[in-house]
Amino acid sequence: MNQDKIENLLQQHQLRITKCRTDIILFFLEASFALSAKDLENKFPQYDRVTIYRTLHSFIEKNMIHPIPSDGGAALYGLSDSIRKSSNEEDSQQHSPLMEPLEVSLTGLHHDEHIHFSCHACGRTLCLPEQTIPKVNLPQGYQVREVEMVVKGYCKSCSPS
Repeated sequence: MNQDKIENLLQQHQLRITKCRTDIILFFLEASFALSAKDLENKFPQYDRVTIYRTLHSFIEKNMIHPIPSDGGAALYGLSDSIRKSSNEEDSQQHSPLMEPLEVSLTGLHHDEHIHFSCHACGRTLCLPEQTIPKVNLPQGYQVREVEMVVKGYCKSCSPS
């Protein structure tokens, strides 16, 4: 994805364009697995920890990324479904959907209700957007605020055949 499209994406989400933001969102777009703040610190040593966490927080507020539950203690983050879909459509079309307004909520609420997969062997966590979380029927009087689902096992690369 070129620099203009990255900048357009940030503008659409009402974020100021900075080198840190463009670098980090590009890293998310190129990654095939969830990233931690430590991954970002290692990849971008020129940015201090506070700047990285502020950037992550801004991206979460604008629904560009979402937090993923993790056993390891370190918070993980994945690209939101709307951003991933726009990026994938752009790869398969000449016309760029990132140049048009995205249908994305800017309220700060997480709407990516998909399953996450954590690999026992390589330790990577992946979003599986095509796998939706099944509906949970709770007893009367209970209110669902969020549902998280992590499936654990071995990814395609690590599966013992």
